[in-house]
Amino acid sequence: MPTPIAAAAFFKNPTALPVASIYAVFGPEAWVRRRAVNVLGQQLAGRGLEVRRGQVGESITRVLDELRSPAMFGGAFALVLANERQGPRHEDSTRFKEELLAYLERPSKRNVLVFDAATWQRNLAVPKRVCADFPSVICEELKPWETAAWDGYASLQAAEHGLKVDGRAMAALREYVGGSLARAEHEMAKLALLCPSGKVSPDDIARACGFEGQDLTFPLCDAVLAGDTAGALKNAARLAIKADVSTVLPLLALLRLQVLALGRAALALLEGVAPADALSRSKARVREPLKPGFMRTAKGLRRDRIGAAVTILMQADEEMKSSSPDPGILLVAVVSRLCEILHTGKPVAS
Repeated sequence: MPTPIAAAAFFKNPTALPVASIYAVFGPEAWVRRRAVNVLGQQLAGRGLEVRRGQVGESITRVLDELRSPAMFGGAFALVLANERQGPRHEDSTRFKEELLAYLERPSKRNVLVFDAATWQRNLAVPKRVCADFPSVICEELKPWETAAWDGYASLQAAEHGLKVDGRAMAALREYVGGSLARAEHEMAKLALLCPSGKVSPDDIARACGFEGQDLTFPLCDAVLAGDTAGALKNAARLAIKADVSTVLPLLALLRLQVLALGRAALALLEGVAPADALSRSKARVREPLKPGFMRTAKGLRRDRIGAAVTILMQADEEMKSSSPDPGILLVAVVSRLCEILHTGKPVAS
């Protein structure tokens, strides 16, 4: 039985995986497996294949027939199938053993099948045959003492957010998330908002990981920046129901960092800088779908409105710390005023 390629080796040289009609990416380390499937998908897309996910219901016949049949319109595709045992229900590689073994004998010459397998016992018929005849990537669970490997994967996560995490900060993050790479990925999203410089220190870990953001916190920030006034006010109203000092103060800090990034982009545009360069100069951590809205908001801003928005947030922060207003009412008022300043395009009185 050929030895599967370890995920770490695959990430270093994805092109080393040979061209084939079937692949398996398997193992219990969920984040590593998810990344490996994405990297493999990029390789397949580079070969001109459309990568799509498929689902198997009570029969796998339809899925296999689709793989066997060349498309009348469009090119070849790669189909990613999840393979995971759920409760008493066996994984698809066991439920449809006979159908899959028949497909392995004569797989499609154009289309590609990829197993994304959380459950993959290599002594069973289908996994054994796949690993024997086709390329596979194993994503083994990291042991608690494998800190170097964990740090390497977490560094990949950080790089995707434009962050650099020093050794002491990495140790603090690893301890905070209990060695869970999936949790670390979520924390990186917070750090990207809270560390404009991109350099993460142990103090940043303590500050960001101590912030228990609610589900609507980041959508609220996104809506304010992208010009979605209705979405921002809706999320603010829902957050206001259970708002308190411990949730509103961190949210105000996040909004201030984001508004400052928006201001940097706006000033760069006023200087005649190209939109792409202005976005880069802003150091904003904005997901790809939100970038057009972010730049539209920035194009309508002038110095007076940027200053007014920052002033509102600083005054709200001071008010929360000194006069103890109702957190929910203050939150809705701040978001409403921010949307009015950032999105109307009208001059703001100084």
